Amino acid sequence: MHRAVILLLACFALTPLSALALESDRDQSALIEADEVELDFGSGKRIYRGNVSVRQGTIRILADEIELFYRGEQLDHAVAKGNPAVFRQRPEGKDHDIIGTGQTIELDEVHNIVTFITDAQLRQGRDSIEGQRIVYDMARDRMKVRGGVTAPTRTTRAGEDAPTVIAQGDSGRPRLVIQPDAKNTSNTATTPSITTAKVETVNTSDMRYIGNKGATVFAQRSVTAPQLGTLAANTPVRVLRSGDGWAQISAPRGIKVWIYGKFVSSSAGVGVVTGSRVRLRSAPSTGTGSTVTGEANQGQKVWVIAVRGDWKQIEPPANFRAWIPSARIHKPGKTEQWQDDWRKLARPGTTD
Repeated sequence: MHRAVILLLACFALTPLSALALESDRDQSALIEADEVELDFGSGKRIYRGNVSVRQGTIRILADEIELFYRGEQLDHAVAKGNPAVFRQRPEGKDHDIIGTGQTIELDEVHNIVTFITDAQLRQGRDSIEGQRIVYDMARDRMKVRGGVTAPTRTTRAGEDAPTVIAQGDSGRPRLVIQPDAKNTSNTATTPSITTAKVETVNTSDMRYIGNKGATVFAQRSVTAPQLGTLAANTPVRVLRSGDGWAQISAPRGIKVWIYGKFVSSSAGVGVVTGSRVRLRSAPSTGTGSTVTGEANQGQKVWVIAVRGDWKQIEPPANFRAWIPSARIHKPGKTEQWQDDWRKLARPGTTD
């Protein structure tokens, strides 16, 4: 009969491991390198094989093979396998990375749980814990460690010269930048890169106004999709594409999204994005009820509307893409008037 040992972080004999800074890491895109890539957009399954390296914020993963599983647009979970597979992340405000290894590493993106299976080890600085299965609940800052007859749990404090097990990925191999939560389907808007739009470059055929009834803005072309604000009557918009009763538009004001607060320099008014390819969301959360609506890049300017906990609600740059019913728009009478109206509504400092 196997002997199992369960430890909670509260009674961990070593220095407590800090909660991982996943809120900030998860809102950056992932760079994945591998010798071989298999993508199945129909099933939402993606497999990377051969010297796989993943980078996302402070997260680093090395493995022989990684499978990513998507549910709709959201990454549901991932499974990394290696001899061993390695997970590494720098906790917020700490000097040492947390390094975890195991023959299999399971990452639950929805519930913020990382599980290390078979010959599992978790280390921070000189402190480490070993077992056959380590479950780290990052949302609750809690750990469970299980051992067996041949491999009971063990905690140690290593010397200052303990080796670091992670290494940099090779250069010159195939490189894929996977944009956050984007899926190649005809019914879903692709995740756009946000840059500053200049009104002068807009084609006359793209110019429209919102009708007298106004228009609700949606993250996708469906009335059941997350709502991103309301555009008032006579608001100028730019139509990027249209079809099946929907128009993908950009607007100078009125669209509201959420960004992880540490990536914006200000808490009110004009703010500068300080992270690279930071995810924009429909709600102040990384949970299943929050949809990724786009991304922002370092140096871009946004308008901060509100602050809620670690999150900030912003108006994105004017060329951010969203959806409205096509029936809610009409053509302008004069091109010059449309351009003047756009400039008047644009937030000061966000169109540089």
